[in-house]
Amino acid sequence: MSLRHPRIMAALALLILSLATAGNAAVLWDQSTIDFSSSAPGILNYNFTGFGGYQLFGVNDVTVPAGGWTINTITSYWSDWQGVDMNVKSPTGNLIIIPKTGTLPVGTPTTTAVPLTWVDTVQSGQGVYVMTCAGLNVNLAAGDYWITVAPNGRVDSFFGNNSMWPSAMVGAPTQHWYGGAWQNLYGNYDSAFKIEGIDGGATPTHNGTWGQLKALYR
Repeated sequence: MSLRHPRIMAALALLILSLATAGNAAVLWDQSTIDFSSSAPGILNYNFTGFGGYQLFGVNDVTVPAGGWTINTITSYWSDWQGVDMNVKSPTGNLIIIPKTGTLPVGTPTTTAVPLTWVDTVQSGQGVYVMTCAGLNVNLAAGDYWITVAPNGRVDSFFGNNSMWPSAMVGAPTQHWYGGAWQNLYGNYDSAFKIEGIDGGATPTHNGTWGQLKALYR
């Protein structure tokens, strides 16, 4: 039977789509539980390019296991002052990935421009702006890294400065590039963030769709 048969082609398309979706959907690193306690700090992380601009990049410690990763999406969580539409104010950001060799990063950070999307949410009664950087397709070998996505432009409004929510989960402290040097500005606090992509580059199978495809040959 020819593969040009409409039912077979439709099943093939569904199989390919399901494999791609499954491969991209794996959670590789998850520190997305937010610390909403009153003592937890807001963590600054942005590239302010206006008058008197400066960089204040906050990078997070991540360990990539054997087999490596393909990173497709990085999500972080920000406070949400009213009156700021971040999709208009900051549609682009800066991806930073630095190999970790000690307690502080080394050298001037290299940035890669990336698109951002923002969704306004409420969690535990608090406004949370969810910032997503998707479509990255970044391959990382096993090892330790410092990683962040920093928005272009200060995340602020008339009501105050929007900053990253800290994580309630255990992690190495966020380290900051500020004033031409790396330093620890927030003690033992780490940012809330999540990384998704492909673990080890393996493509998982989808038994249900594969079974439907084989049934067409019977």
